[in-house]
Amino acid sequence: MLFKKSYCFLLLLFIVQVKSQNVPLQIPSQPSKIDNIEALLVQIKSFDTDTISLKKYLDPLSKSKEYKSLYEGLLANGYSDFYKTTNSKSNFYYLNSIKSAAVQKDVSLQIWTQLNYISYLYLYRDYISMTPRLLQVIDQIKKLPVDEIILPGETFKKIGWMLQTLEDYPESLYYLNLATKYTPQKTAEFASLMDNIGMNYFRMGNDKAAESYFNKTAVLAKQIKDQVRYAKALGNLALVKQKRGDLQTAISLLKEDIKISEQEQSNQNTMYASILLAELYIKNSNLNQAEEILYKAKEIADSKSYFKKSELQIIKLKLDILKQQNKTDNELALRRRMIVLEDSLKNKDGDIAISNANWVIQKTKFQQNINRTADEVKHESAMKNIYAVVIIMAFILAVFIFLNFKKQLKNRQLQYNQKVTLLELEKIKTEHKLTEANENLNAQIDYLKDKNIQIKKLKSEIGQIKQSSSHYLEKENKKLSTLLESHLMTENNWNIFKREFQKEHPEFHQLLQNDFPEITDSNKRILLLQKLNFNNNEIAELLGITPDAVKKSKQRLKKKLGSKFDLLFEHINSKSA
Repeated sequence: MLFKKSYCFLLLLFIVQVKSQNVPLQIPSQPSKIDNIEALLVQIKSFDTDTISLKKYLDPLSKSKEYKSLYEGLLANGYSDFYKTTNSKSNFYYLNSIKSAAVQKDVSLQIWTQLNYISYLYLYRDYISMTPRLLQVIDQIKKLPVDEIILPGETFKKIGWMLQTLEDYPESLYYLNLATKYTPQKTAEFASLMDNIGMNYFRMGNDKAAESYFNKTAVLAKQIKDQVRYAKALGNLALVKQKRGDLQTAISLLKEDIKISEQEQSNQNTMYASILLAELYIKNSNLNQAEEILYKAKEIADSKSYFKKSELQIIKLKLDILKQQNKTDNELALRRRMIVLEDSLKNKDGDIAISNANWVIQKTKFQQNINRTADEVKHESAMKNIYAVVIIMAFILAVFIFLNFKKQLKNRQLQYNQKVTLLELEKIKTEHKLTEANENLNAQIDYLKDKNIQIKKLKSEIGQIKQSSSHYLEKENKKLSTLLESHLMTENNWNIFKREFQKEHPEFHQLLQNDFPEITDSNKRILLLQKLNFNNNEIAELLGITPDAVKKSKQRLKKKLGSKFDLLFEHINSKSA
């Protein structure tokens, strides 16, 4: 009977878990884009190492240009969870996410994508690569109103954490205090902020303020039943007690920290507290107890690649124990491992890396101040010169401009509108011609050829008007540029063209689908047009890219396909395929 009840409970738990994992991602439709992004990010959940389920869950984002950068950034996080270290896939998607946000020219989204990547570098202790990007993000945030920052509480908190690691405690304190204004109280996030604010005060030598914040953290963690945060607060209080010479109280607090952390399976916190406790045992000459606690800490340090700094601390403490015991057992192996770790940490998690990163901060801040001052001086000087020139020229030319301006403006506007109208009529004729031909492939080809002629004509007209006295009309109205863009192959035009191509060349299209699955949709546009004997220049005109971009796309495709590339182009050049 008991077995049946247990089985039913586990089955129910499994069903609930599966259902929760299968809840699809909801695309919000709020008035503010930032509100929509925040609503999406709140829905994001961890799939641990199941990247297939993650991709499926994020799939609605991949179909939207607006959320492409979010999709790539969140997918990069998923690969980070899978590999649990820096990896090429995460790097690829993080950088693509940043590029996509830059294309949208959305500063809020750019900050989020960059900070998302920075958090990944921070997690795996790549402080040297992280620091310049962090400085850039901080500079961007200073220029942006808070209501235009995505999840401001989370953003300020992350920056505060990183600056604390880089030992810029006053600046870290500023951002952590800022984060408290946008983080709900009585939450684990708020308790974390209180704990980190206390740590900043401790590092700055203000033990009284540090102890106050650690105690507040412990009280709040108890109230919200956050046992891990409560344990961390005890461990931090132990640091204050140790600094004051009260080793027994510090030992007692660390023991309680370790006990709770082990119960909650918080391995990282268990390891940190164990190392601190071992240091105190060594100071009290309790060497056996120190060895025992270090053994457990070493097991945790070996479990993650980014715990190397902790492993180095453990080895140094073990060597200290051997020295006090006048023993040489295993000393050579420990020293060899210590050398390996110190060398490995030079550009990662070691004190040298942190010092280098801190130096970069100071240097960059100094350079930014110099550049800002120089820019202000240049701007003021330039503005004075401009004002002087404008006043003089305005005085001399005012009479002539007044007499001729209206007449010239009217004539130029009329000529410009006539050109636009004629070119629009040509476009309408081309579209009508395609409709009358029932949109078959031959009609599509003629249609595209006509488009190429019109695109060249439009580019020529735009080039001429830019060199003429009417250039401002195009700059202000952009009618010719808009018309040019409308000639480029839109998604709808592409789908119609692809449909007619499939009818005419079903074998070739099936070949692409079956034998070349790695070919992207953008590759297909080029390949299908080349199959229909369009040259690189014509393809470039239709797709709105440069001929060099077409060539580079083929070169990248050749590299991707390898030996299959020649086979593909045999089919492209074949008349029967």
